[in-house]
Amino acid sequence: MAIARSLTPTPRGRRYGLVGLTVGIAATLGGCGTTPSLKTPTRHIAPYGAVLAVAPLANESGVTIDPRTRAEVSDDLIAAVNGVEGWAAVPLDRTLAAMAGLGMAEVRSETDARQLIATIGVDGILVGTITQWNPYDPPRFGANVLLIGDDTRLRTSVDPQALYGRTGDADAASPSGTVRSVTDLVVDLDAVDHGTRQRLREYADARIDVTGGFDPPERYYLMVFHRYLRFAADQVVGGLVERERRRTSSGG
Repeated sequence: MAIARSLTPTPRGRRYGLVGLTVGIAATLGGCGTTPSLKTPTRHIAPYGAVLAVAPLANESGVTIDPRTRAEVSDDLIAAVNGVEGWAAVPLDRTLAAMAGLGMAEVRSETDARQLIATIGVDGILVGTITQWNPYDPPRFGANVLLIGDDTRLRTSVDPQALYGRTGDADAASPSGTVRSVTDLVVDLDAVDHGTRQRLREYADARIDVTGGFDPPERYYLMVFHRYLRFAADQVVGGLVERERRRTSSGG
């Protein structure tokens, strides 16, 4: 009985014990609810100023892709281009209107690209083909993308806002000018690949406020394919920027 009495807390001891327990729980909950600090997203910096168009990507993946979904991929590329310091992209509707006016269903050649550049009044255009497409976890996206443009215009710094609203001014690229494929990029973003997964983690870490609290944050992009496509667009445009940086610095 003496032992039982020694283990029985007094009212004062019980009060302090409850206070300590409450403080401990509050501290624990406070730690769990702490919002992780955001990392700064990588900012792609172009070696020159330019206004670009983006053509709808063709589909050679072997998988049927709804045209509206392919248009969303182009919109993601446009958003990624607009995120590059020094580059800007015209809305997809403007490119589609120019293609319709030219009776062009797809951009199949440099001649088609040259006509579009002249009609829209931009410095260059991104064209390409989807080569890999798997919207299920683990997702996969692959593409071959070309930057086609007038190299002289691309190397000349411009005001990106100056071309908005223009539809083929006198100084637009001539159909018989120096428009050519200046940079090409092949990407295969398979989420099974360790390198792809690492780049996705870095991308997701900088956008943890968008991922809805997923842990790890890249899990959100693995499960939601249209978000994974935004990551893919960032990788495509970032790759083109880096290639253009190397090309122009080497005098190519």
